[in-house]
Amino acid sequence: MAKILAPSRAFSRDWCFNHIRVLVGALMVAGGFNLFVIPHDVVPGGVIGIAQLLNNITGWPVGLITLAINLPLLVLASRLLGPHYGVKTFFAMLVIGLGVDGFAHWRGTEPLVNDVLVSVMFGGVSIGAGIALILRGKGTPGGTPLVGQLVARVLRMPVGRAMFYTDSVVVGSALLVFKNPDLVAYALICLFAVSRTVDIALNGLEASKAMLVISDKHEEIRDAVLGGLERGGTYLSGQGLYRPEEERKIILTALQVRETVALQRQIKDIDPQAFCMVFDTSQVIGEGFRPWA
Repeated sequence: MAKILAPSRAFSRDWCFNHIRVLVGALMVAGGFNLFVIPHDVVPGGVIGIAQLLNNITGWPVGLITLAINLPLLVLASRLLGPHYGVKTFFAMLVIGLGVDGFAHWRGTEPLVNDVLVSVMFGGVSIGAGIALILRGKGTPGGTPLVGQLVARVLRMPVGRAMFYTDSVVVGSALLVFKNPDLVAYALICLFAVSRTVDIALNGLEASKAMLVISDKHEEIRDAVLGGLERGGTYLSGQGLYRPEEERKIILTALQVRETVALQRQIKDIDPQAFCMVFDTSQVIGEGFRPWA
């Protein structure tokens, strides 16, 4: 059986494209921080945020401090979490660290945009798009995801909660170092821009829904899905708890948000007693939706 996460053969087409994605993504992350975020002393959490605080105290380069923190974390993560933290993660960390200092050497520490709010939003979009490219290249950018997984492993808590706690400590420390509450608000805006951009870049802008419908008039509802919306679907077999001896047909279909509303209206007209459940989906891949990458 083929491995689902089997690595690409060295210097194959996929291998080259993945490394190009990681390279471009890492440069976008480095540029987002150096051109838009760091010049305004905004600290949006993560390892680079810790590096910003240490830079303010010691004067050492942010990129160099980032590498010094990330590399031991990578070694520790490889031992505790497994060897899948490999070459592309190291490559991304190296490019981000050198890129942050390289941009600073190239154009200094002046912000590209003077308005702080606009600057952190541009920075968040650049950082988020860069992270998404790195993930699409089958790498990871290090930083908070790495720290969060290590903290989650040690303290036995969900990774998302560990990442939130880690970023909160860094942002709170920035308040003590820079003594400017406004910077905390800007940091939260930047974090939101990063996370939203990552979601859009990975999952697409158009939200999709999955719908389950249980009805005695399932054939008419099927015709509404196939003919009215020109969508496909699947019949699932189920049994009710009250009458388990009766087999019920359940319709499962994937729809765009606007189509969900239209189908609900049709179902109400066809069978007001129908039972309908609608679920958010992060991705729908296939005909009529997002094509396979």
